[in-house]
Amino acid sequence: MIDVAAQKIRIRAYSKKKRALLSASATSAAADLADNFMEALTIIGDGNIAGYWPISTEFDVKPLLQKLSCAGITVSLPAVIPDQKRLVFQGWSENMQLVKGPYGTLQPVGSSALIPPDILMIPLLAFDSAGGRLGYGGGYYDRTLAELRKEKKVTAVGIAYAGQEINEVPTCSSDQRLDWIVTEADNRKVRV
Repeated sequence: MIDVAAQKIRIRAYSKKKRALLSASATSAAADLADNFMEALTIIGDGNIAGYWPISTEFDVKPLLQKLSCAGITVSLPAVIPDQKRLVFQGWSENMQLVKGPYGTLQPVGSSALIPPDILMIPLLAFDSAGGRLGYGGGYYDRTLAELRKEKKVTAVGIAYAGQEINEVPTCSSDQRLDWIVTEADNRKVRV
């Protein structure tokens, strides 16, 4: 029997290095990704969109967040609830000051309105063509997405560099699959 956890640890280490290289060489990637995301929205539909404030070498979606906000779309950012190992989503606007959260994240202040997303951007270390995703390993997005999907339809959109795609992400029963992948190169639906 193949140990999924051990596979994920190996792939995660490799993928962090690869993403760092892709991030360092990116020039117009953020603008290209923003265009590809906006194009995907014409198919996905509208609704509240949860983004993220990038840390480390995560794909920089700040230009996309600004573009969404300028288009009048309700945007939120995740706030980490460490003791529950999940995320909540709080309203965001361009001039909002963010506060330091756990794990080096920046998030809206605690008094910001909670806004459950219809479309959820998820930063990735790796992804595959079937919607498998690999994150940091804490399970925050998996738990949160599972909870949200019990309540309503939520479209999970993986955000990554095209070069982060691998043949297959090892998964277990608690892993939530992506519905779409958006990169600087394209956008594609990966789940029916």
